[in-house]
Amino acid sequence: MNAAPDDDCRDDNRWNDDWRNERASDRVIRLPEHISPAFKALITSAAPAAAAALRRQVLSSDDELVVSEEERGDPLGEARYCVTPYLVHQYPNRVLLLSTGRCISYCRYCFRREFTARSSGFISDEQIGAVTAYLKTHPEVQEILVSGGDPMSGCFEQIKHLLECLRSVRPDLLLRLCTRAPVFAPELFTEDLMALLRSVRPLWVIAHINHPAELGTAQRQALTRCIDSGIPVQTQTVLLRGVNDDPAVLAELFHALVCMGIKPGYLFQTDLARGTAHFRVPLEKAALIWKALRKRLSGLSLPQFAVDLPNGGGKFPLSALLLYEDIVSPLKDGRFSARGIDGKSYTYPR
Repeated sequence: MNAAPDDDCRDDNRWNDDWRNERASDRVIRLPEHISPAFKALITSAAPAAAAALRRQVLSSDDELVVSEEERGDPLGEARYCVTPYLVHQYPNRVLLLSTGRCISYCRYCFRREFTARSSGFISDEQIGAVTAYLKTHPEVQEILVSGGDPMSGCFEQIKHLLECLRSVRPDLLLRLCTRAPVFAPELFTEDLMALLRSVRPLWVIAHINHPAELGTAQRQALTRCIDSGIPVQTQTVLLRGVNDDPAVLAELFHALVCMGIKPGYLFQTDLARGTAHFRVPLEKAALIWKALRKRLSGLSLPQFAVDLPNGGGKFPLSALLLYEDIVSPLKDGRFSARGIDGKSYTYPR
């Protein structure tokens, strides 16, 4: 069985139902600093520039104490959509489950930093029951994102119990396991875990990977084990100043993932979480980075460039803004004109 770092299999019910309200205060909540052995090994073996990029993601800084005016404790406005304290129903066909407040390592740019800073333990049976009851009475929900914290910070028995309870709701509910574990704790991807994930399909692993130096030998083996076990993998990447704000770095990462059989899903502009301004890439520079990636990469390798609009506005494709300048005349009377890759104008008729 798998044993997650710094955790055991006892239920921890130190859940605070008011954490979203609390983090609206002026008090700055400091994340713990914890770096997994696997990530420390990546830092040690990386070239100097890559090692600096890896360290920046996990080492605490006094910059986290600086809160800009536009930053919020609940930057995605999840409080608007909570149906239980830890189940968020924002989009019609899918819900988000915060399964735990713990992580295997703590990312300093985390948009839920004021939840994970409380290190709340794994979701209890009572809370799981409330979630499954809601799902059974809402057939419009087709997908559930199992997130946190990191659900893989629980022990094997906790993960198994949660996934099997969710699968019991109905056979066609798509599970998305959102995790940083392939990078932070690749040793967790054992044959036991693969058997579990296969048994609760349909399931996708949504792996958070920011830099090509995060794809070490052990990390590649964990991801390949998923693919070879019939578990599809899609990634999300956060655009971070001083980490991966370079088209060459991101192109290397996305091409490497596709070569492994993994689809780069999202490149996210950093959310407006409190104390994270030092990680945010200015939108003008972010636009130039995405435009450069669009020239370098095929549609298979290029992720969607998006941002979560503040205060509950949901995901917005920033690519729409960046492609607007290529529209010569917008859709009207069933036709539109746009600039092609050669810079010339072309019209698509009705």
